[in-house]
Amino acid sequence: MVDWAADASDHFAHKIEARKAKAAKGGKGGKQKPLPSPKEPKYEYAVFPWGINDPTTGKVKTVTKPWDNVASPLGWHSYITASNPWPQARFKGATVKGNTTTVASTVGNNVLAHEDWEGRNEFLDNWRPVSDDFSFVYEYGEPDGLAPKEYIDFVVTQLFYTCNAYHDLLYRLGFDEVSGNFQMYNFGKGGKGGDPVIANAQDGSGYNNANFMTPPDGQAPRMRMYVWDTATPYRDGDLEAGIVIHEYSHGLSTRLTGGPANSGCLGWGEAGGMGEGWGDAIATIIRQVEEHNPKGPDVFPMGAWAANQAKGIRNYVYATNSTLNPSTYKTLDKPGYWGVHAIGEVWAEYLFVLTTRLIEKYGFSKTLYPPEDTSKPNDYYTKTSGESVDSLGRPLPLIPKHGNTLSLQLIISAMKLQPCRPTFFDARDAIIQADEELTGGENQCIIWKAFAERGLGSDAAVVGQTPWGGGVRTDGYKVPEKACK
Repeated sequence: MVDWAADASDHFAHKIEARKAKAAKGGKGGKQKPLPSPKEPKYEYAVFPWGINDPTTGKVKTVTKPWDNVASPLGWHSYITASNPWPQARFKGATVKGNTTTVASTVGNNVLAHEDWEGRNEFLDNWRPVSDDFSFVYEYGEPDGLAPKEYIDFVVTQLFYTCNAYHDLLYRLGFDEVSGNFQMYNFGKGGKGGDPVIANAQDGSGYNNANFMTPPDGQAPRMRMYVWDTATPYRDGDLEAGIVIHEYSHGLSTRLTGGPANSGCLGWGEAGGMGEGWGDAIATIIRQVEEHNPKGPDVFPMGAWAANQAKGIRNYVYATNSTLNPSTYKTLDKPGYWGVHAIGEVWAEYLFVLTTRLIEKYGFSKTLYPPEDTSKPNDYYTKTSGESVDSLGRPLPLIPKHGNTLSLQLIISAMKLQPCRPTFFDARDAIIQADEELTGGENQCIIWKAFAERGLGSDAAVVGQTPWGGGVRTDGYKVPEKACK
């Protein structure tokens, strides 16, 4: 087992231990001082804001009350006390008022974020920053040459922020309680609660990686984020949002594919590969908010900052230029493409091409978050909720009006429609079906052309495939005539 404390100076290690000991004792002994007056909560976080992928693409800013009130009605730090699946926990900074617990730390209804230097399964008492006035403003030490553990409060705050922000976005796009999302309390809206994300920062069980374990609905998933020893000082994967989003997306696709009670639908073959690919694709759509080049073309590596290499950790960058990324369906037959990550980057390339083509037609939104009040005129949907009704006054689905928001909605909606252990064909067809249900099929031609552009047209084929992989593939570039009438 890796001892992360060995990376810090003796002085800092002693400082951390002293801090933990003081917190455990509740401060100095002696005569008790009068209790201070409660501070007005600030709910502020010094972080790389949403849309910034890593420290090379933006600066740390202090954001205030960043949650979506539709997705997180209690904010990010409160939960209904009885919904806590760990009643034995004594979270530092917790106060109980009525039936609600509020924690002045990185604990809430959606996420529990903390360090895990020892790489253990236990997490309830792991170190978390505590702030009585909910001001989580800490220094980012990497530019000063500090090792990641020396700015652990900043890192845990960032992980807490990124996971919560992604929870809120996914909620608004359909990953809600009945779909099996990750929350302690489900507000009586269906599904099983008791399963917030357990988010381990600087997990000591490994280097240069990350992972996400997703049990069935009602059981808490676990995210492990690692330090990368690819640069000096070491880099912290918690600070590359694309990696965090990729890992969280394993939970999204696992809960939606085959239903929230079935966590075994994306284990291997093309299905397992797409489990990786969705994470890359969505992370890329999200970073485009800050990095989109309106004059084109967009080109994005995956994991480049953490890995300290410009091309990232995949075989190719994501780009519509086939010289930069030549992936097609037949690519899966090549040596080295049997593993899920290699398969996944081919699927992610399809989704990147699709997103680009939708942006070319519908334009680009600088925010992926829908407005909280959809009844008012807005620039996110084609109609307000009051206008989006059928002839009998029944509500119809709201349609995102821009290419990047529409693509993200179709990708998530399609996960609910595809079967357990889907193939590339199944997932492609699910996106086509999702568009039919959302828009009446307005984008069938664009979708078919995007997939056919990289060999997954209507005449693509595979012979000898099993659920575990294998088979011989043939690229197909045809588009059904009826799709483009």
